[in-house]
Amino acid sequence: MLIVNHESSSSLKSRSSDHPTKRLNTWQAIRADVLARIRSGEWPPGALIPTEQDLAIEMGCARATVNRALRELANSGIIQRRRKVGTRVASTSSRRTTLNLPVIRDEIEALGAEYLYALIEVEMRTGTEGAMRALQVDPDHILMLVKTRYMANSDPYCCEAIWLNPQAVDLPDPKLFEAEPPQEWLTRHLPVQQTRFTILADEASGACAASLGLECGTPVLAIERVNSMDAVPVSFARQFYPPQHRLVFDD
Repeated sequence: MLIVNHESSSSLKSRSSDHPTKRLNTWQAIRADVLARIRSGEWPPGALIPTEQDLAIEMGCARATVNRALRELANSGIIQRRRKVGTRVASTSSRRTTLNLPVIRDEIEALGAEYLYALIEVEMRTGTEGAMRALQVDPDHILMLVKTRYMANSDPYCCEAIWLNPQAVDLPDPKLFEAEPPQEWLTRHLPVQQTRFTILADEASGACAASLGLECGTPVLAIERVNSMDAVPVSFARQFYPPQHRLVFDD
């Protein structure tokens, strides 16, 4: 995490006179700087932070760039934005309630079935539109795509395509995923939090259809999951389950 120490001041004018303009030219850098001030306690929970215009002047960038950074922090529950009121640091680290989905291994073993896992493919490439949006990256950003398959006894249970951002976290040698699924590696090695999940209907296609033993176009249950660390998305997974799959949430 980028940590920057700043002298507290009641006005940005005095801050500007004491510190030269930062010239942070990307929204990712601005997000990191704002997050560092929140984490350090310079802007405590409930505190109003400077306006977009004031931050743009201080950081030497366009107001639109600041707006993008603050929007992403708001989407992660770090700050709260209200028109005509301003932007405040959230009273808690996240004001959202999320459901913690179990790892696929636990789902299968809970059925009393034998858990089987296989790595299908790993490649480094630019993301799809959905992956770029979920991971908040630009079109020229290279991501790691890992495709996997899960079986319950001899029956196809789930296939997964997970996008990992190597610029957000240090990723292991892809060969490690031959034995350990990416989701399990993330939760075991990093303090990630599930910040978003979506349940939707989709159609099986490509490697997913082959992994599930389905014809292309067959309706399937799809779950999208985003894991983040310090409000920065690090993974975007799409999991596909065959027809008749039942998704159960336990307290």
